[in-house]
Amino acid sequence: MNKETSIDKTVSSIALLCVGICLVVWADKVTDWISILFGTILLVHAIIKFITFIKITPEKRTTLSLFYIILAACAGILLVSRADFIKEAISFIIGIYIILTCSVQLLSISTMRRKTGLAIGSYLWPAIGIIIGLLCISGQFIVPNELARLTGIALIVYAVVYLAGFAVFKKEVKKSTSRQEHAQIKEANIVREAKEAEIVKPKNSRPHKHSKKSKK
Repeated sequence: MNKETSIDKTVSSIALLCVGICLVVWADKVTDWISILFGTILLVHAIIKFITFIKITPEKRTTLSLFYIILAACAGILLVSRADFIKEAISFIIGIYIILTCSVQLLSISTMRRKTGLAIGSYLWPAIGIIIGLLCISGQFIVPNELARLTGIALIVYAVVYLAGFAVFKKEVKKSTSRQEHAQIKEANIVREAKEAEIVKPKNSRPHKHSKKSKK
């Protein structure tokens, strides 16, 4: 991993950490901004479609197209002006769905328990689901806000885990590089000493010449 890549990943993780903190702390505001953004997009889309609808010939105009334009405009106005109402309505609908689904599961578990003898703990999750559904209906559990908080927590955990892992990885790489440099220096010293030992020789190491004696 080169220096530029490590800097990019570190900056990205810090940015994700900041986004996660914002989602956790200001979840209600963030969902309001998202609602306003989607509402604005729908309004712009409805205006563009309405202009196109006016420009085309009357023969090509259909009631269904006009209905979609009016529906998009109404949805955009609601999202922009009544973001809290939309969030509460979504939570109410989801709460009703959860209650109905968990109630059916409880009835199924009760029937199966009489026949197969399921453990009483099988009722736990459907009961928790019904409680969550009641909280959604009562407005104590706003689903978009809680989803934003869960997303923020996930981003924070990811960023912290990555930064911690990157710090450990960088430390290990630094230690490994230091060990390699030390080994290279040691090897270079050994080679240098070996070369010096070959170059420097003792003075009395000259070859001995044998004298030849003539035989009489």
